[in-house]
Amino acid sequence: MIKSVMTRIFLPPEQLESEEVIITGDNARYLALVLRMKTGDIFEVLDGNGFMYDCTIQKVHKKEVVAAISKKEACSVESPASITLAQGISRGEKMDLIIQKSTELGVQKIIPVITERSQVRHTQKLERWRKIAASASQQSGRDRVPEINESVKFDDVLVTPPDLCLYKPGKQDGLLKLILSETYKKQNLKNILKAEKDINQILLLIGPEGGFSQEEIVSAIQNGFMEISLGPRILRTETAPIAAVSIIQYELGDMGQETVNKIL
Repeated sequence: MIKSVMTRIFLPPEQLESEEVIITGDNARYLALVLRMKTGDIFEVLDGNGFMYDCTIQKVHKKEVVAAISKKEACSVESPASITLAQGISRGEKMDLIIQKSTELGVQKIIPVITERSQVRHTQKLERWRKIAASASQQSGRDRVPEINESVKFDDVLVTPPDLCLYKPGKQDGLLKLILSETYKKQNLKNILKAEKDINQILLLIGPEGGFSQEEIVSAIQNGFMEISLGPRILRTETAPIAAVSIIQYELGDMGQETVNKIL
């Protein structure tokens, strides 16, 4: 029997309570039609709660795959940096790209935000975005799928209610709130991360096409956000979160020099 190392799917924990696993829907079609897996092949299942299961296919059909669990073990490749990305909703496929790449880079939560300059103010794409996040988590080997919130207004992000961010209510120690400005050049993100101590959670607020209005930036600062720059060049809305999250993961997370050396 050959184990397909990169073959991973996510299933809810309640579906993994018995030794036999019945897989239907998109996951069944993925295993049967896309990967063309056969009886006896082994794949991995992640439950989103930090456990991984080795499963052996018993029966395979495009509508249903039956597998047996052979091993369960703790598994975590999540970053020590807990990042919430509050992203101004962008047009077309830009938001799809932001969610996909942010997921691959280890963001734990994504909040679509309606800002003053948002050209998209209503969206029915939440389920699509959640599927993109699940697929990106699966492809990148993550053991959790980031939560994709319902879209919220800009002012709702500023007050950071407990259900939007990762920190515990009343416990803001270690939380750094950042808003990206196209014009602010005095403090870049890298220097701020090096200067701040004991940071373990970050709320990163990035605008849509056209960025934030000056009124929004002022309001964010009044609510405890630090205004930051990514450098002298103006990045597109779909490029900015990728660059910012990469810098955060390099400074605080799991993309340090050791990882860079392996890549090089």
